[in-house]
Amino acid sequence: MRQQMLMLSLIALGCGPNQLESSNLEDLAVCGNGLLEAGEACDDGNDDPLDACTVGCLVAVCGDGIARQDLDPGDVGYESCDDGNEVDGDACLSICQVAQCGDGYLRQVQVQGQVGFEDCDDGNLVDEDDCTAACRRARCGDGIIRLDLEEDEEGYEACDDGNEDDADDCLTNCQLPYCGDGVVGPNEVCDDGNLDPSDGCADCQLPTCGDGHLQPGEACDDGNDDDGDLCTSNCALARCGDGSLYLEEEACDDGNLHDRDGCTSQCEIASCGDALLRTDLELEAEGYEECDDGNLEDGDGCSANCLEEICGNGRVEEGAGETCDDGNQNAQDACTNRCQIARCGDFVLRPLLEECDDGNDQAGDGCNASCQREVCGNGRVEAGAEECDDGNLDPRDACTSGCRLARCGDGITRSMGGQPEECDDGNAIAGDGCSPTCRFEE
Repeated sequence: MRQQMLMLSLIALGCGPNQLESSNLEDLAVCGNGLLEAGEACDDGNDDPLDACTVGCLVAVCGDGIARQDLDPGDVGYESCDDGNEVDGDACLSICQVAQCGDGYLRQVQVQGQVGFEDCDDGNLVDEDDCTAACRRARCGDGIIRLDLEEDEEGYEACDDGNEDDADDCLTNCQLPYCGDGVVGPNEVCDDGNLDPSDGCADCQLPTCGDGHLQPGEACDDGNDDDGDLCTSNCALARCGDGSLYLEEEACDDGNLHDRDGCTSQCEIASCGDALLRTDLELEAEGYEECDDGNLEDGDGCSANCLEEICGNGRVEEGAGETCDDGNQNAQDACTNRCQIARCGDFVLRPLLEECDDGNDQAGDGCNASCQREVCGNGRVEAGAEECDDGNLDPRDACTSGCRLARCGDGITRSMGGQPEECDDGNAIAGDGCSPTCRFEE
């Protein structure tokens, strides 16, 4: 470098002032030698045309047709393209950035159908305004709902489903369908363009019972299918016996007017005491009735449970005065045919338990208080009738055949038990041959 500078100095000294002109100096300048020489705007000492000093030692500028590559995106002077012009409508903007949708510059060199074509560019990537994120002019049917307009402004969209089908949830004018718009839409069977329910199309449905509109042949129509109110689901006025329970008016409704089942002809639940005899149940079933006399009193032939109060029915009717009921009319078992618990003294003989029953509990009348026969020799001392009973009728032991205690003077010579007697003349007189102690007298 120093040699070159020295050489240039010698040449300058050896020449006259008129001999070394600027044009000659430019001819001597070498671009890329790292020396800023005449005619050079820069010289970075290399031949790379893609940095800050381009071919010809010119300072790189946007629009020179050379895209700098020595900078990173974000650096001052960075170029992603350089097409050598200042036109903003082509692929490279005048600021040397590659044109793209959303940069705010409308590309004008492509025609519709070509890659990169734009028919608008509003400088954003918002889909819901006048220019979509694909740089296409917003239109009804493009599948994008515009949000930049008020309802009363031209172009306002309430919906946009991207098709031209009027039978779905969005009309072809990008408005929501509604009953009465004249277009048969979703959930509509008809749409005659009005809201008159009497012309064959009511609420965009064919007239039916339950639509809330009274039609010929209907007694009522309350707009529901509830059978529990005044108007049934078949649009008839509710009545007892129609099979539908009219709430707050009927306790039941079995679809008939019979009085013999669980629901009366007045639509009241059948119950014991209502004077209506149920015949729809089997014996032992809950609610079964044998009788119903219209009251809940016992003892009148029909109990408070509506069962007949008859002795022998197997049920103890306490209200009728029964103490037992064994389901038969056998008077000689534990329960009499008057449904009373059998007992000694009831005047009913039970052969297996009683020897007698004279209807009282008194002793000494031939039948004792235990309903056993009062007979001397049966081994039982009958109080009030016997002094003893040794189970035999031998008069010679300690208990006579009359069930009296044997004693001296009773006229019976006792030869067994106790103190045997030698004689017994039936008195206590001495000197008659048998002493008062029942010994022979000499």
